[in-house]
Amino acid sequence: MIIEIESVYGDKLLHGKRMTLSEMNILMQNILEVADEKNFHSVFIVRTGCEEIIYTSGVLVDFVIDLDTHNIYKPSY
Repeated sequence: MIIEIESVYGDKLLHGKRMTLSEMNILMQNILEVADEKNFHSVFIVRTGCEEIIYTSGVLVDFVIDLDTHNIYKPSY
């Protein structure tokens, strides 16, 4: 599964195990309770075991985590 994290601090691409939208929402809320948007992706990687991959625009992602709005969505291609 590929996840894009959109943030004012820089967009990131992560690769890891498959999760549902509901699981990701719970995880995002839990992480934001202990970390700010600037450190979100680092904590996300530690908690999920995902790995960061080189950011390339146009990559088809499974989910987008928008840290500016605290929303997660599945893009429609």
